Amino acid sequence: MDQSSTSWEYSAHMHAEVTQTIVSNALQASPIGISRVQSARRDNGLTEPYQLEAAYLVVLQLKPFSEQDLWVDGKPAPHRPSSVGTLIIYDLDRHWVSNLRGSYDCLQFYVPQSALDETAEDIGGRRAGRLFHPPHLATIDPTVHQLGQALLPALAHPECASRLFVDHMALALHAHLSKTYGSLTPPRLRGGLAPWQERRAKEMMLAHMDGDLPLAELAQACGLSRSHFARAFRETTGLPPHRWLMQARLDRAKDYLRTSTLLLGQIAHLCGYADQSHFTRTFSRAMGCSPVAWRRLQA
Repeated sequence: MDQSSTSWEYSAHMHAEVTQTIVSNALQASPIGISRVQSARRDNGLTEPYQLEAAYLVVLQLKPFSEQDLWVDGKPAPHRPSSVGTLIIYDLDRHWVSNLRGSYDCLQFYVPQSALDETAEDIGGRRAGRLFHPPHLATIDPTVHQLGQALLPALAHPECASRLFVDHMALALHAHLSKTYGSLTPPRLRGGLAPWQERRAKEMMLAHMDGDLPLAELAQACGLSRSHFARAFRETTGLPPHRWLMQARLDRAKDYLRTSTLLLGQIAHLCGYADQSHFTRTFSRAMGCSPVAWRRLQA
């Protein structure tokens, strides 16, 4: 999974001790940065200046946070204490400065306005408009909290994260932000994939078992927009594309374990896992036992 940076430098801005970042290039407009930023220190000081741009820094708190002084455009800015799951949106065409007096642990999503506009066009709704959810309106957002929790393993092990998964998460995030904190009104669409579309999508994913396949490429092969494809695929199969691929990987691995004498490392490679450790970890979580133990039970 791509770990290159966007124009937003997470660790430098907040003097973070630990930063884990992945980048989604799901949209043509510009990359979307997703980062976990942490510091166990107290008195981290003032955040660094940044270049104004038409973008947002969407912050999801992973631990309670309240010890800060905040200014916007040189004036004190009202804010409220944050609990786990609290969401705040900073518009980066204004100068925000924080004096970080306490430790913190949060997810940050760098979202350009152009990406939101492209998402709105992809969904088929009118333009998303500007997002608005400043610090003094901060509230818990269960949807983004759930998305964030799902992304934590990908941030911890970016080499194991599939592009298909991260693209799907980024698209879901953009759509939710635009509908909840912007003015996007998506059209009501129903219906699944045509048989040829389902067949084509599954063939492509099975040919890229490692998940290194952009969601946009799958959608284009089916003649659909990204959002329409993701929704229709789920309606047809009962699973989003990345979950279907995870299940296909697991099924193929079980076939190899049951019918061959291949080593675990070989099976991991053939089924698209990053390495034997990734295979063992994923298999054990899904099946409740290790691949070795499962193979022994089949004998």
